[in-house]
Amino acid sequence: MNASVIARIAKIVPLAVVAAVGIAACGPTNDGASVAASAPVTTPAATSSATPGAGAVPAPTAPAATTPAPTASATAETTAGTDAGTDAGTSAGTARTDAKAAAKGAAEPVRAKPTTPSGGNGSGNGNGNGGGIGISFGGLNEGGKIELGELVSFSVTWKNNDASGTRAMAPVVSTQQDEGAPCNQVVAMADGTLERKDASGWKTLDHLSQGGGMDYAGTANDAAFTLAAGESRTVEYRMRLSLANRPGRITIEADAPVPNSKNYLDMAKAELNASVVDHHSPEMVSVTPPAKGVVTTDPIPFGFRVSSPDGAQGLRPRVAVWSVEGLTSDDVTLEALVGDVWKPVELKDDCGPVAVVPNVPGVRDGNTVEYTFRATFKKTPKYDVDIRVSAEANGHKSVERSVFGRDGR
Repeated sequence: MNASVIARIAKIVPLAVVAAVGIAACGPTNDGASVAASAPVTTPAATSSATPGAGAVPAPTAPAATTPAPTASATAETTAGTDAGTDAGTSAGTARTDAKAAAKGAAEPVRAKPTTPSGGNGSGNGNGNGGGIGISFGGLNEGGKIELGELVSFSVTWKNNDASGTRAMAPVVSTQQDEGAPCNQVVAMADGTLERKDASGWKTLDHLSQGGGMDYAGTANDAAFTLAAGESRTVEYRMRLSLANRPGRITIEADAPVPNSKNYLDMAKAELNASVVDHHSPEMVSVTPPAKGVVTTDPIPFGFRVSSPDGAQGLRPRVAVWSVEGLTSDDVTLEALVGDVWKPVELKDDCGPVAVVPNVPGVRDGNTVEYTFRATFKKTPKYDVDIRVSAEANGHKSVERSVFGRDGR
């Protein structure tokens, strides 16, 4: 059973509450590359003539009977020694640790975390193999940078490594949940566009980012093709992440599901991890944590200092309050310190309670501004609460930082 599929089915995503100050904008356009999407990779075997989007979905061909492999071998490959299912010498204690980690993940908000590409070939590109299909990326390197607002081109190659016969597959590409997504209240879906180059030209796909289920795996049936044994096919893509996102880590996933099938347990998968960057993003200089780490009904003061490469005049502070209780704007108040006076910030519910303040002057020191806020809960929260701060300048957002130092969770 594919480990990523098990994790996605098992996760229950808690609600998040966001209080923010700022706006979002979109990036420029670009016509992109002109290379044919279905350019075959040179291999000893014949190249498939199937082209994404060129015709009807072929019926999957049943493979010849083979000796059953252990269940764990059906999972996507990972760097040697990291997958307990592929290492016969892995201790039972490690397995219990993995189970505890999975259980803990189900209680936390979904945040994208970098992973080692499946079956990495050492070149920096993610590779994967499952169900007889090998997958590799081109044009983007593992750990590479993706600039917000810019059009990024890359390719994905699918190869039939099963010598027993043909394989029908749909070329699925999507981004996993993104720590820099505009809203993390339910699922952290990146905002932007994804295009695939078909025989008729560039096609804008309905989805860029995965949601909370497996629906994304059925989004490429219109581009399905069949690969003979040893045959490869390369498809071109281009992606643009909008300025509604913020810098952070993101994972691009490529899959090879059987066309028109709902069985994804043995689906081949490859992952490529990248960093989302924004050269106009404000910088979080420092965070002043609350004096007490315990959250009660007492006011919780905190501060943070930010700067902007484009100057401090356009800076606006952002504050996000997270709780599994699903708080609303009636459950918490937010105030900003202006001079020596605490001034309330009006809240509205939009991806959680959102505070919009046109001008919070803060204390300016050159291009650096220091802001001081305090949050007050009307009743003591029963569950974990986190307060995360960031800033925005002219539509460009900074990374988020936890005032309690929980940035690694």
